[in-house]
Amino acid sequence: MPRRTRTAATAAVTTAVLAAALAGCGGAARGSTGSVKIGYFQGAVAGPEAVVAANADLASKVPGKIELRPIDSGVAGMAQLRAGAFPFVSGVGNPPFVGAFTSGTDVRAVYVESIDASGLAVNDKIKSPADLKKVGVLVGSTLDFQLRGWLKSQNLTSKVQIASFASEAAEAAAWKAGKIDSVYISQSFLIELQKHDAKVLVKSTDIAGLGYAAVNMLAVSASYADQHPDVVQGLVCQISKAETLVKGPEVAKYVTPASRFLGVKPEDAITATRSYPYVTTAEETGWLKGADGTAASGKLAQNFKLTAEFLVTQGRAKTVPSTAEIAKHIEPKFWDKAQAGGCK
Repeated sequence: MPRRTRTAATAAVTTAVLAAALAGCGGAARGSTGSVKIGYFQGAVAGPEAVVAANADLASKVPGKIELRPIDSGVAGMAQLRAGAFPFVSGVGNPPFVGAFTSGTDVRAVYVESIDASGLAVNDKIKSPADLKKVGVLVGSTLDFQLRGWLKSQNLTSKVQIASFASEAAEAAAWKAGKIDSVYISQSFLIELQKHDAKVLVKSTDIAGLGYAAVNMLAVSASYADQHPDVVQGLVCQISKAETLVKGPEVAKYVTPASRFLGVKPEDAITATRSYPYVTTAEETGWLKGADGTAASGKLAQNFKLTAEFLVTQGRAKTVPSTAEIAKHIEPKFWDKAQAGGCK
């Protein structure tokens, strides 16, 4: 989406208001009766924030009471974070995140949660990529980034029209109603569309192999992270633990209570979450930092550079930031501390 322009005076006033709003959120989170507000996605997959919030043995180790706030897209989530609605967004993809910091939002990625599971759902008229004419996708999202990258790899950029949707729910509804014959959509909705005879033409894992990885992260306002490192640390520790637990024999125990946040039946959430590609503990460090120990050389920084190039071509960013600028928005220290025994 195009960037907004503001006068210097308006920007200054807005910055002051947002700073006050974020400070207010931070103050409430310090006490045991305060709140830790997190923007999150609903759907079949139980995000780690929902698992933590729904299970007292995990939630009790995060300072403050977790309050989940549903969002329809990463773009909307980052806009709400900037406005002070909440200091965290869980599951935000690389295009919304990079778009946010290139347009002035001081935000940090503190944990890589997953490599997005998604796919190109088509009706029975589409037999091959050559049959595609119009594809629906969530505007400005990680899915948008992947779809355009894949179309480029197939030499279909000029042949296939992209229909932009404001939410994946609207995208799925349009496909079910026969208004569009193909949509590139996340796993939560893909599972539902497959129940309506959708076929998957290409998967996100295939597209990631072409260099267009869809990365979902825990993002936090930089000012909040500086003021409340204990809350950030607690969330990183417990989100990591939640992702491990839902891959083990106790998946039903932890996902069933989390399903109340998702809007789906527990059995559907269990099935979707069990197969969802969360980043493993062994892989996490390599995303946040490279062999030299710096964020600048990690896989996430490289991904952000490719993402910024994509945003520039779409007119959603003016320039590609330097590696040093990108690295400022990646914070490995919370994961480092967790690995060093810093979790309660």
